[in-house]
Amino acid sequence: MPKQPETHAGMDYCLPIPRLSIDHGMLRADAFDDVYFSVEGGLAETRHVFLEGNDLYRRMQSNSYLSIAETGFGSGLNLLALMAEMTKAPDLQVDYLSVEAFPLDAAHMTLVHDQFPELSTHAAALQAAMPPRWPGHHLLNLMGGRLTVHLLYGAAGDILPNCDFAADCWFLDGFTPAKNPDFWSPDILKHIGRLTKAGGSFASFTAAAAVRTGLADAGFTVEKRPGFGRKREMIAGWKSGRPGLGINFKKCQRVGIIGGGIAGAAVAAGLSRRGASPVILDAGMGLATGASGNRYALQSPRLAVDHNLASQLSASCHAFAATLSDQAGANVAGGANVAGGANVAGGANDGVIAFDWPEREAVRHAKFRKQSWPSSLIRNITPADASAKAGVNIDLGAMCHDFGRVINPKKLVQWLAIGSEVLAGFEVKSMGRTVGAAGAEMTVTADDGRVETFDAIVVANGAGMPAMLGNLMIDGIALDITSGQVSHIPVTPASAHLDVGLSFGGYLTPAVDGFHEAGATFDRDPCDDVTIAGHQHNLQLLPPCLQPLFTGIEAQNLTGRTSRRASTPDRNPVWGSIGENVFVLGALGARGFTFGPLLGDQLGALILGRAVGMGLASRALLDPFRFRLRASRLT
Repeated sequence: MPKQPETHAGMDYCLPIPRLSIDHGMLRADAFDDVYFSVEGGLAETRHVFLEGNDLYRRMQSNSYLSIAETGFGSGLNLLALMAEMTKAPDLQVDYLSVEAFPLDAAHMTLVHDQFPELSTHAAALQAAMPPRWPGHHLLNLMGGRLTVHLLYGAAGDILPNCDFAADCWFLDGFTPAKNPDFWSPDILKHIGRLTKAGGSFASFTAAAAVRTGLADAGFTVEKRPGFGRKREMIAGWKSGRPGLGINFKKCQRVGIIGGGIAGAAVAAGLSRRGASPVILDAGMGLATGASGNRYALQSPRLAVDHNLASQLSASCHAFAATLSDQAGANVAGGANVAGGANVAGGANDGVIAFDWPEREAVRHAKFRKQSWPSSLIRNITPADASAKAGVNIDLGAMCHDFGRVINPKKLVQWLAIGSEVLAGFEVKSMGRTVGAAGAEMTVTADDGRVETFDAIVVANGAGMPAMLGNLMIDGIALDITSGQVSHIPVTPASAHLDVGLSFGGYLTPAVDGFHEAGATFDRDPCDDVTIAGHQHNLQLLPPCLQPLFTGIEAQNLTGRTSRRASTPDRNPVWGSIGENVFVLGALGARGFTFGPLLGDQLGALILGRAVGMGLASRALLDPFRFRLRASRLT
């Protein structure tokens, strides 16, 4: 019988590399035989076509929030021009959603930006915040959090049908339709119409007849206007329907968040930077007292050989989580040389090494090696390279996640909660909805008699979620509760040299303050006790090449910590609305510090009615009621 071809072998999950050249200082896209901006003045063209074309000078002064979408991020020049104008509107908040199939690297972006010294401050901020060149959704926070940039890396024809937001205006950029006709297809223009608010506007440098017709068919009134420089005409227009005010807020100002771990703190951060007033209610005596309270944790992605939807979401979450950990000073790169969680962001000791161990991981990694992946997301390293990077002898093949981090969980949670009110020792007794003069409110009562009222509440308390959902009489959300024990292993002369996080079915961190963190158990009969059997399990997880690091260490002499965690049958989190003004984020499983930051930020956007960059497919993947929906389809 002939051997069947290996599924997904040879797959390429990288973004295409743009073919570029420089002609008299101008950056040119050779594949489209076009330049990135006008030779007569790129910044002046941006201001004339996109800012004036969308009446943004006036709208930025008269609105507190705008959502701006763009086709073709390119060098980011349109964004930089917007940032310069936002300095004149200090109370304005903006969501900027931009699609780009061929992201530029840092050197080419800098080449363009250097030609506009008046934008140097904003250019430096953008360059420092740019994400890795991985397909999918990337989130950047600029201008003190007032500007949220959603970079949607991939082909517009793949991305726009999956989007669900309502833009106040569009920058229809990209290479000229004559040389890039697929980018201006009727289908893409129809999605642009779908994703625009009634009364929303667009502007474009082109006045091509096919584009005018496509936009009119998509629901826009289109008019020609004087173009820039040698371009005689451009187009602008608005979507049919009564114009809105450009304000996209729901009436949610005071939001109660049940749970003070990574999920709750991430939602609070997303709310507070958008101007809301989050209040964290935690049954413990402070933040990160549950599963988020371990001494140290690893951030790494959960990738699949078919790079399915869950794998793609994991990569997007991972990029954002690593960035926030660096900003928070929670990255403990440097291992034994670090005490107390000092930030050594971007250092040689960043990264997580994933071993070809146990056998299931070796099989998975063997498939990865037959595929093409962004090297900063996952790359093959030899045992010698792994040993040099880790600082200890490794005789196994391995993959390296360069954006992997070893973090101080409490430090990240506390940083995310800055700007939030925290009510500790708040054991929720009951929750209910009341209707008063100000409309519907959620009332939360604690065991000790404290009563708090909110415009909305978020259930984000990990393993305590089933009780909270029962309190709200919400069913249909499938949750599994397990417990996990981590072991604190004393540093030895041999282990002291370990400099990076290691993953192998379990995990091991560098020694900080005299102890490594190792784990973890996965007990389906949840308990809160630290057991010798749990320590033995964690020691036995270590691959053979790591066992000599801890010669003489006995399980009965170890200390550790056990906590409960929630997950779902498909191992994907739950995210979204579960009732009127009731939301949920949880079931983050063993990767809470990878998934939590991005999902929390985007839930904050959802609560306030802001633009959410996560696609429809990702939202369906995380739908809290997805198991009930799947069951109903089978009956």
